[in-house]
Amino acid sequence: MIRTFILMGLMAMSMLMASCILGCPSHAVQSLTKTRQEILELVKKEFMGAISLTVEKVKKYEMDPDIGKEIIRSIRNEERKIDTQLAVVQQLELNGTKEEIFQFAERSELIVNRAETVLKTLNDLYDISTLSSFETATFFPVDSVSIPAEKLEDAKKAIEPVAQRIVTFITDHPREKFKAVIMCSSPPDSQEPNVKLGELRAQTVVNLLANQLRSKEEFIPIPERISIKWVVQKAAIGKSRDMVSIIWHVLPASLLQ
Repeated sequence: MIRTFILMGLMAMSMLMASCILGCPSHAVQSLTKTRQEILELVKKEFMGAISLTVEKVKKYEMDPDIGKEIIRSIRNEERKIDTQLAVVQQLELNGTKEEIFQFAERSELIVNRAETVLKTLNDLYDISTLSSFETATFFPVDSVSIPAEKLEDAKKAIEPVAQRIVTFITDHPREKFKAVIMCSSPPDSQEPNVKLGELRAQTVVNLLANQLRSKEEFIPIPERISIKWVVQKAAIGKSRDMVSIIWHVLPASLLQ
């Protein structure tokens, strides 16, 4: 878990940087270069922790490997921006002009503000359960890929908690533009007919969840800010043949570009 007090500290220090840009005397601005360096180093440390958590999620089959790679790639890009900033700190401390220090502070503030958004969203996401299982044997007749009408309402009730958690997460971050990545996986099987059956059942569950989410659009502040990528895949070896796994992630859209 990314530490909440670290996020609060980042926000406080970001406000400090902004206030000094606006009103600190020249000698005070010069002396705060070191503080900005410490802030950037702290951000980089938290990004490293976020990468470790992402790797752990992938290893536990709680995150799609491709999504994990995209998140790590984006975080690495942010780390490179920090490294670029840190590379000029020593020069600024020795002979930086007030204007150069202001420019450095402004760039640093942009990096820290973005870090706050990314880290808080990942922190919130990683702190809740995003993995659910849907027992196909309960709702699908043998060798069928459709849920019969008499079991449809029970199936909706079973999938409702997943839809509700996704909507709650989105409404808790009303000012963000998100991309939801929802993976539905069927259990692997050595026999081709069973593989196809599992994939088609997973697609049925995807459609059921999609309908549940559409029915809740009125509770999402700005629905057009949410784009959903659906992925149907085979589950990890060892999963039950009678289960369809659902893994969902709602991330800042810029992380998955």
